[in-house]
Order: sequence, then C-alpha cells, then structure tokens
Amino acid sequence: APTTQPTRPTPDSADRAPPLKFDELSFELGFEAEAQRRRVTTDTRQRYASRHRQTNDEWRFEETLGMRSSGTLFGQRVMRFDTFARWGLSQERFSEKRPGRNLASSPDGQILEYDFHLDVFPAGKLSANVYASELDDRIPRPFLPSLDRRRERWGAGLFFNDPKLPMQLTWERVFDELRSGANGLFDDEDRLDETLRYEATWQPSEYHSLRMEYEYERRREKYSGTGTRFDTTRNYVVLNHVLQFGRDHLSRLETLARFQDESGDLARDTYEVAPQLRLQWTDKLSTTLRGQYLKETFADLSVRTWRGDAGITHQLDWLTSTADIYALRQDSDDDADGSEWGGSAGMFFNRENKFGRLSANLTYTHTATRTNDGRRSGLALSESLTFRDPQLSYLAQADVERGSLVVTSSDRSRVYLPGIDYVALRIGRYTALSRVRNGRIADRETVLVSYTYRAADSFELSRDRLDFRVQQDFKFGLTPYYAGSVQEEDIAGDRFLSFRERNVNRHRIGATYRRPRWSLGLEYEFNDDSIDPYEALHFNGDVVILENAQHSLSGQMSMSRFLFDGSRDLERRDTTLVDVGMAYRYLLGDRFEAGAAGAFRWEDDSLFGRTKGVDLSASLGYRFGFLSALFEVEYDYLDLPDSSDNTVAFWFKLRREIPVIANRRR
Repeated sequence: APTTQPTRPTPDSADRAPPLKFDELSFELGFEAEAQRRRVTTDTRQRYASRHRQTNDEWRFEETLGMRSSGTLFGQRVMRFDTFARWGLSQERFSEKRPGRNLASSPDGQILEYDFHLDVFPAGKLSANVYASELDDRIPRPFLPSLDRRRERWGAGLFFNDPKLPMQLTWERVFDELRSGANGLFDDEDRLDETLRYEATWQPSEYHSLRMEYEYERRREKYSGTGTRFDTTRNYVVLNHVLQFGRDHLSRLETLARFQDESGDLARDTYEVAPQLRLQWTDKLSTTLRGQYLKETFADLSVRTWRGDAGITHQLDWLTSTADIYALRQDSDDDADGSEWGGSAGMFFNRENKFGRLSANLTYTHTATRTNDGRRSGLALSESLTFRDPQLSYLAQADVERGSLVVTSSDRSRVYLPGIDYVALRIGRYTALSRVRNGRIADRETVLVSYTYRAADSFELSRDRLDFRVQQDFKFGLTPYYAGSVQEEDIAGDRFLSFRERNVNRHRIGATYRRPRWSLGLEYEFNDDSIDPYEALHFNGDVVILENAQHSLSGQMSMSRFLFDGSRDLERRDTTLVDVGMAYRYLLGDRFEAGAAGAFRWEDDSLFGRTKGVDLSASLGYRFGFLSALFEVEYDYLDLPDSSDNTVAFWFKLRREIPVIANRRR
C-alpha cells in the first residue's frame, strides 16, 4: 500500500487529465563484457598422494536496448505506473581444463530484464497493485568467486483501507537461480517460493485489536552441492489479540495463537497458544504472567510442551531489578519425556558519574531438569547455535544421534548440508559443529539445529549459573570492562552413570580506546570449560586514514591467539587468526568515481592446518551527460589445507541514455 497519498485533483482538473500521461520516457543503449578465470587445486591424502587441477574460463558479451517510463493512466487517482525493460543479445564461451577430457561450449541467446509496477486507485478505499520484475546481478562472497544470480519476482495485492478493519490480500512468486563459471553441482542452485497471504486487523478502539494472518506457501528448493530437491507446502495461521487497560492503559493482555501445517520434505507442524498478562502497578513496578501450550511435530517425532512463567520488574532511573520463575513439562509420543523448573534474578545498573558512565549487570539463573523413559530418544527442535572461528560450536544435549541432524538458517529459508556447509564432530559424549570454510555458512552466523539424542532414564540435572559484567566509559574515550560467567552442574547419582558435568568458569577482561577517527581494543579471555578449555588474546582496531569530499580511506584489523588445553577427548592445539581489511573511495564531482577494497584472512591451526584467504576488488565509474561507463575487477584466493581456489574476473558496462520526456537520472 502507498505510504503517502497524492494531492487530490479537483473534479475539473481530473476531467481534463489526458488518458495517458508520461512523467518520464527514455531509452538506453548498453554493452557489457565479462571475463573470469577460476583455478582449483585439490591434494588427496591417500597412500599415494596426487594433485588434481581444474581451470574454468568464462567469457560473456551482451548488447542491450532499454526503455524506462513512468506516468499515469486516466489521472493520478486512477492508475500510476513505473516500468523498465531491457532486451538484448548475449554471446558466451565456457571452457574447462581438467584431467581427462576437456570441456568447451559457446552458447548464445537473448536477454530480457524488466521491472513493472502498477498502482490502481492508490488513494481509494479499495486499492490494488501489480508488479513483475526480473533481475540479473552478482552476489559477491568473501574469499570466494562471485555468483551470477537471476531473480524473478511477480506479485499482486488488493488492499481495503479502513481505520477500523484494514485488510490486504497478496500473492507473490519468487524464483532465484544461482550459477557459477564452474561446471558441476558445487555452486549452482535454484529456489521457487510462491506465497498467498491474507492479513486483517480489527481495531474497535485505540487500545483494543485483533489481528489475523493466513499464509499459504509452496517451496521448491535445490541447494548447492546436491542434486536433491526439497519440496514443502505450508499453511500458517496466526491470531493475536491485544487489550490495553488500567491507569494510562499501561497494563496489557496479549494472547497469541498460531497453527502451522506443513507437508513435504523437512516438514514441521506447530500448534501454539500463549497468553501473557502484564500489570503496571506503578510507574516503577510491573509484573508479568505467561502461559504456553506448544505442540511440534518434525520428522515423525512429536513433542508437547506446557509452560508457565511469572516475573516482576522494578525500574529506577539508574537501576532495574528483575526476578522470574518458570516451570515446564514436555511429553512425546515416541520419545523421552522431561520436566524442568527454574528461575532467575538480575540487576542492571547504568549511571552517569564525573568520569563518564558506569554500567553493570548481575544475573543468577537456576535450572533443574528431569528426563523420564530414557529407553527412547529425546527431541531438540530449533536449537540456536552460532559459529565463531576457530572455536567448535557445541550442541546442548549429549549423545546426539548425528544422522538426525537438520541445520537451517535462522529464518529457515535454507537447509545447510553436512560435509558441504558444516562438519559434525563427536567429542566424547558431546557433538560439535564446525563450518566448512568454502561452504555457505559465514563466520559468526547463527543457525537453527534440530536433532534427536539418547536420553538416560530418570536423569536429573541441576544447573546454577552466575553472569556478571561491569564497564566504565570514560569521557576521554577509554572503556575498560570485565565479564565473567560461572556455571556449576550437578547430576544426581552420576557415580552410576558415565555422564560428566559441564562446568564453566569463563572470564574476559579488556579495554577499548575510541577516538573520532580510530579505535583500539585488547581482551584476554580465560575459558575453563570442562569439555574444551582454552585461553585467548584478542586484538582489534580500525582507522579512518583519510576522509574528505573527494577521498575516503579506512582500514580494520583483528587478531586472536587461542591456546586450547585439550582434554581426554580433544588434542591440545593452538590457533592464530588474523583478519585485515581496507577500503578506498575517490569521488570527483558527479562524473568520476573509483573505489577499491581488500580483505585478508590467515588462520593457522596446529591440528587442522593452515587457511589463507584474499579478496580484492576495484571499480572505475565515469559519467558524462547521458553516457556512463563502469569497469570492475575482482580477485579471490582461498587456500585450504587440502585444496586451493583462486579466481580473477573482469566486468565492463557501457550505457547511453536517450531522453524523450522529462528524464530523471537514476
């Protein structure tokens, strides 16, 4: 729906409006050229070592003719349109040199790119829009070659604009296709997503609303590295009721109900009802009561959860105190059942002083869990896990059945594949995940992991955890800080079990010094984890070397040194991780622009080997009147312990606009 409403013309002016009015009409001629060379070298670690080399060359030329226009049909109150279309011819040449028979091909074809948007009755009680687009572009990847992407997006919407009952019905179809210069299944993938969505909000008053959402979605996905397709159909309904009441309407009763029914590959069904009551007693004191019933079914496994929470919050200008208790029960049809209760208390301090600002927080958490019917597997759904190089990322449960692992992105829009995107390692009774450096999971990315695990019968675990952080922000730019976490676990009857408590004693002490154009940070980290203990020293800095109307030059660097002590399940190792990056931009008026960027990563692990990565890019852009030219170059190099990948690519684009009516540069 439009965010701003146009000025309504008078009836006389509307009558005089021509049936078709152009605000803009222009044409353009374009030429693009691209050249890429990618070399991959792989060393085998068998009895008789060998080396496999592969070189892929790609040449592409495109000549195009484009048209851009915008305007109105039968007046601006009836229809507004905005459209762009580009058609042309393409010639390509691909070659692959490898052991055995070389490959080559020279395809040619036509190019069609468009973007169309039409608004119907944009200021009316009932409005609609239609849009369609196709985009061909590139997706850059750090230390890896860019990917060519073709994205088609079609959709339509119908909107009922009413202050008490606004509604909308939308449909959208999105098709994404990724391709690389190399043959095979290593980078290529395609995804189709069709969505029908209905939304309505009943608002009888300012403090009372009921919102309904319904979504039908059909996905068809083929991910890089595999020829297997994942097809899923989903029906999703959400009801959200909100009622504000009490003094100044600060108290709030909110009830959420949602239902999800999926069919196909990796399908998940969800049923949830979750009421929440927040009572604002005074300006400083509030309490919260929550309840939840949740049923989830995944891969023929089903689990039901009942949960209740009660919390209280007291807030001053400089001190916030909270306390919370909860209890939950989990039942499964064919899996282990469990119960859990616990609570937490915290204090958060933030106050100005004559030196600057002092902030601190202290949180204590107690958790008690019990597992019943350990002859069956337990089920963990959508456990959050963050990858941080060079550390291993551990799953919360022990005795994970690795064949059941399903790893997705945080929004569940992508499924990550074992051996291609991540590797699962058994560390004693725990399971750790490590990302593959040339896979799709980025450093510091958070993923969701679902799995089953073997549960012990009548297993009882009690966990106490204390977290504390304090820092002083001095006015002259220095910020020293300390953060610590202490966790103690106790397992009832563990002398008869092979379980080991996972105790944590982690401390971080450091300081950051910030100035207007640069900053430095230094931190020492001590992590006495019973599974994978380590010590680490971290250094980071960034600087703006040059910044004015024409030039900008900046750089950043981070370095970490890890000393892993090892355990009876892990070897002792040490790791050094260095990241360096720089970026430069030169701007001369509105005619000439140049830029360059570079990134370097070096990782030396005494157990897993050495990794080096280089990512360089540069661009030159020139515009003179309606003529524009752009030249780009990219070099990527990734050296892994058993393989290396380097790519150099060039792009050249030339455009000539031919304005006809009121051209606006874009």
